[in-house]
Amino acid sequence: MTTPYVTRYRNGEYLQYMKDVLELVNKQDVDTLLLTNQRNALASIVSQIDSAFQQSLGSALTQGIIELDDRRDKAFMGFKSVINGFTYHFDTAKQVHAQNALLAIDNYGKDITRKSYQEETAIVSSLVNDFESQPELITAVTELNLTDWLNELKIANTAFASKYLERVGETAANPLANLVELRSQATIAYRILISHIQAHQVLNTNAAYSIIIDEVDVLTKQYNLVVDNRTSSNTDSPIDLPIDDGITGEAV
Repeated sequence: MTTPYVTRYRNGEYLQYMKDVLELVNKQDVDTLLLTNQRNALASIVSQIDSAFQQSLGSALTQGIIELDDRRDKAFMGFKSVINGFTYHFDTAKQVHAQNALLAIDNYGKDITRKSYQEETAIVSSLVNDFESQPELITAVTELNLTDWLNELKIANTAFASKYLERVGETAANPLANLVELRSQATIAYRILISHIQAHQVLNTNAAYSIIIDEVDVLTKQYNLVVDNRTSSNTDSPIDLPIDDGITGEAV
């Protein structure tokens, strides 16, 4: 049976996967199959995850984080785009300054705006520090008139970091929103349920066990394919809140 990428599903994907598994199980006579206790254990935790997830979506802090991340991304892309434009400048000196600046940015890797919230925050912070402390980059900022862009990037990143910490505090103060722990509990309950189904499948002639196994297998492959496609497009970053699944650029 296909193993689900439970640690790589985003919060919304994880929640829906577990709901779908429960729905497939509930299509059969759970009592007759002696799966009631295992099904109920998973359903209880999934219900808590659902509540926590909806609460997270409705959080004003979550929305603020999304908006500030968008502001930061635009500042970064604008900053880099302006620099890139100067690489075509008729003034050779400006071309050199732009090339030095782009090299400094590229040293932090590609797709910076697609990194996890935490990683992007750290990268942008280090990048701003480079442009404020390294002589050749300080000169580039002056000669290419990048001061306003650099300030906006710094302000946006600082504001995001502050709002993110607020969200962490909100999560810590609300046990229900502890999606990391709830997901861990749900995964254990899921595995127990599946192991019971598989054991009964071996020892029992009831075809319902095989039906559940086959259907969950197809379901799992579909969800895993979403993750595989995301990985192939280099967007499989841990982006959810509050987990780094991690959990971990997009919101839940």
